[in-house]
Amino acid sequence: MNTKFLAAGAMALIVPSALCLTACSFGLFNTFSYQYENAEKYTAGDREIDDKITKINIDYISGNVKVKGTDTDSVTVEETANTELDSDHQVHTWVDGDTLYVRYCVSTKSINFNKIEKSLEITIPEAQELDDFVIEVSSGNIDLDGFTTENLNSHASSGNMNIDCSATVIELKSSSGNVGLTQNGNSDSLKIKASSGNIVIIQNGDCKSFDIDSSSGKINIEQQGTVGQAKIHSSSGGVTAAMGTVNTLNVDVSSGGIKLDADEIKDLTTKASSGHSDISLRKAPETSKINCSSGGIDVSIPEDSDITVHVKISSGEFNYELPFTKDGKDYINGNGTNDMEINCSSGNVGFHKI
Repeated sequence: MNTKFLAAGAMALIVPSALCLTACSFGLFNTFSYQYENAEKYTAGDREIDDKITKINIDYISGNVKVKGTDTDSVTVEETANTELDSDHQVHTWVDGDTLYVRYCVSTKSINFNKIEKSLEITIPEAQELDDFVIEVSSGNIDLDGFTTENLNSHASSGNMNIDCSATVIELKSSSGNVGLTQNGNSDSLKIKASSGNIVIIQNGDCKSFDIDSSSGKINIEQQGTVGQAKIHSSSGGVTAAMGTVNTLNVDVSSGGIKLDADEIKDLTTKASSGHSDISLRKAPETSKINCSSGGIDVSIPEDSDITVHVKISSGEFNYELPFTKDGKDYINGNGTNDMEINCSSGNVGFHKI
């Protein structure tokens, strides 16, 4: 596999019941309302927690949040700010059994954060595998590193996400910002949606299914192992993927190119509305449909591939290096048992030996 390319079962998020911002921009708040349940049970300020924590739930309005697994037996919560904070403006935490809840400040109908900027760092025992990890940051970066959880749910409204963790079920959502994920180990489900920003994924292990969606931004994937079902969609931006074995893969790009390199894809569907498709496979797919409206298609497969290629080109040429025999509009290599459809409205199509 070529690795030179760039590379929900989560606990329900308990978000504040009301969050109203008035005449402000994130990071330079004026007055707003921030309310959540069980407010009287929360403790203000930094703290060290010796209880065994298996679930973490974080809601932090503005500021960078870093959570890191370390060689320690306790959980620490530490906040920094550009000014001294009273207890109302400090981070608030509550330990309920084995669940740690983290909130931005006191629960209140009105609080002023004008010119206050702060950030949060949490360390957790790297040896402790979590059941659930949920984080939401309205304005700020999310940095998660060095821990393992069964379920991971991360949402950044405005800010980048940089995640290097192990999780079985992963759901990431970014309204405005880049998403970087390094997933170590096998996973059941991976779902990422970025409204505006690039997505970079390194998957070190098998994955039963993943769904990657970028409304505006490039998608780069480096995946080792086996994937059951995979779906990649980019409304505006290209897709570059280096993959191992995939049972079913669907790649759809509205504006941008597709560059795909894989060991084996059994069932492949690609669609590039405006951009070039460059597909390199070390084993011919059993079934495949490759579509391009404008930009051209290049396919590289082994010379001894048993494949029948159905070619439809509206405006462009068909060139090939493989020893095809022509049967009407079809091109057959070997016994032709694998089946590939090529549709290109405007652009040349080329077949190359891998």
